[in-house]
Amino acid sequence: MEDKQYDDEKKGYLWHENDATIERKGSFVINGEKKYGAIVKSFSKQGQPKYEMMMSIGLMHLNTDKTNDRTPDMGGKVTIDGVIYKLGCWAKETSNGNPFTSLGFREVEEDQHEENLDLAKKIPF
Repeated sequence: MEDKQYDDEKKGYLWHENDATIERKGSFVINGEKKYGAIVKSFSKQGQPKYEMMMSIGLMHLNTDKTNDRTPDMGGKVTIDGVIYKLGCWAKETSNGNPFTSLGFREVEEDQHEENLDLAKKIPF
């Protein structure tokens, strides 16, 4: 019997967490670059509190103009390990009714990134 391989590169899932809270949220500087992060408190299977430091990789925006089911419910540009991706998020439900979010990452082409930077420089704040 042949094992089927699922290509999960640039894909993922997020699930609802009932017992997690953001304990602290803020910014810090690493190598001269401002970063944003949060300390999240949750609990182990044994009920013990655990704390995780999580970094923000980009801002997400709700999509209020969905044209079809393939259009993401939420998305934005994120940076992971110095690479810029366009992230799409779709609200879904398992067969037994549990909600989750399906993720899809698409690498932003270098020339698109440069165009966006040039455009951002022209926008007055």
